[in-house]
Amino acid sequence: MRRAILSAVLLLASAPSALAQGEAPAYDYSDVGLDADFGGGIESDYLVDSPAAAVLRHGNYRLGCRMMAGGSVVARAEVGIKDRLSVGVSWGLLNLLGRDDIDSYERTGLTARFLLVEEMAWPALVIGFDNQGYGGWDEDRERYERKSKGFFLAGTRSWYGPMGTDVATTAGINYSLETEDEDSPDAFFGLEVDFDRQFALLVDYSLGLDDNEDEDPDVYGDGLGWLDVGMRWNVQESVQFKFFFRDLLGNYAGDPTVNRQFLVSYQGSF
Repeated sequence: MRRAILSAVLLLASAPSALAQGEAPAYDYSDVGLDADFGGGIESDYLVDSPAAAVLRHGNYRLGCRMMAGGSVVARAEVGIKDRLSVGVSWGLLNLLGRDDIDSYERTGLTARFLLVEEMAWPALVIGFDNQGYGGWDEDRERYERKSKGFFLAGTRSWYGPMGTDVATTAGINYSLETEDEDSPDAFFGLEVDFDRQFALLVDYSLGLDDNEDEDPDVYGDGLGWLDVGMRWNVQESVQFKFFFRDLLGNYAGDPTVNRQFLVSYQGSF
């Protein structure tokens, strides 16, 4: 099963390039502009949890706050220090809203991205690191409920979708440093379907190879992988809302129900 899914990941990564070289019309990047704030024809640097091949351009910054179950939040700040390089930091608080005692995430999150290849004839390609996970911290297993991506390599390709939409497909591999319970690389893929540059559908799937479903008890992954979807709304040029429905396959053995989250972000420039 996992070999078949992994083959699908590789196929997804190569399919857009094949389309560009075959009968499908080439994507017109003038609609999105390679001089824009992102490294390609997409609006999101993350699908839901998985990174897309995008970076903030030099002098741009982004501030974001993700609100999660139990009144918990993760705040993130990122800045582009070169046209191909961006860095960021994030902080998490558990039970910020509600009656329980407020507790901080175990680690301060750090992220860095470098744009290896600009999206033109080839897909955009980004290498990076992100140690920000989500959910509670498990002290015994030294991991978040949803592991951080750690080191990652992501490729994104933009193309014309149905009914005038723009579609960006993403595929990548990652290796989390949260290896106490399972030490394995993982793979992810997904897409962003953009409607008139204001609304978008996000689909994000990770194989979950670094979640050990054979563990007794199997607290985290049930071997189904993590399927998340989201909606993005560009409220105005600098403000963006995202609403996520996470774990649609019920992979989280601790509570196999859909997890709803909301993210608001602001982007500006110096």
